[in-house]
Amino acid sequence: MANFMIPHANLSEREIELIELLSMGLTNQEIAIRLMISKRTVDNHLCNIFTKTGVKNRVTLLNWAMDNGKICRNGFNCCLLPCDSIKI
Repeated sequence: MANFMIPHANLSEREIELIELLSMGLTNQEIAIRLMISKRTVDNHLCNIFTKTGVKNRVTLLNWAMDNGKICRNGFNCCLLPCDSIKI
């Protein structure tokens, strides 16, 4: 059975924030502490994000987030280059 990812899923600001923290390598418990919420709430957010995006795990979620411009990593996928920096 194919795994169909949903481009441009309608994620809340909190869900985007959670994905950003995942991209930093934080565990669910560490995210809970950082956001001052319970680990169970983090688990629920992740479940909702997986459903909205059509992914099945954290690695695939981060790939989806990169592909859909939700997060940037090491300067990639962050923004367009300013026009004056492009050499023709």
